Amino acid sequence: MALPTQIDPRKLALQGNLLEGLVNAADLPRLASSVTSICGPLEARVQFELDESKAKVVRGSANVPVEAVCQRCLDPVEIQVQAEFAVQVIWSEEHLNRVAANYEPWLVVDKMANLNELLEDEILLALPLVNYHDSGQCTGDTFVAEVEPNGDEVVADNPFNVLQQLKK
Repeated sequence: MALPTQIDPRKLALQGNLLEGLVNAADLPRLASSVTSICGPLEARVQFELDESKAKVVRGSANVPVEAVCQRCLDPVEIQVQAEFAVQVIWSEEHLNRVAANYEPWLVVDKMANLNELLEDEILLALPLVNYHDSGQCTGDTFVAEVEPNGDEVVADNPFNVLQQLKK
């Protein structure tokens, strides 16, 4: 089931609603420009509620499979990006000082807010800085040190082995 794009987070929080569903890759343009490709829809679970202090909060999780560039071999690598978030809905920047320490502020100026933008922001923040294939699956593993069972590191076919021998 597709998640709604435009929501009223204040009303949903008062009602204690839970939204679960998918966001199409086409609705995530900033994520698309940050990775090689988006391999599937973004799956999200978003709980709207009032916390102990009656603040309107949104807790949830989102995950999406994306394809990025491996920093060792420069080939595509598929990664699963997962984000967990907890935000407090505020109406204006003057309310920033009212946001509890365990929440991030979500500024919603109008009555309606774009849920896709919130989910996309959280996924963008969760993107790894560098991406690698798993060890042994990367064509760039040629010069990666391997650890022998006795604990010694051995570097196979390293062009600098000759210099290491001269140093000794």
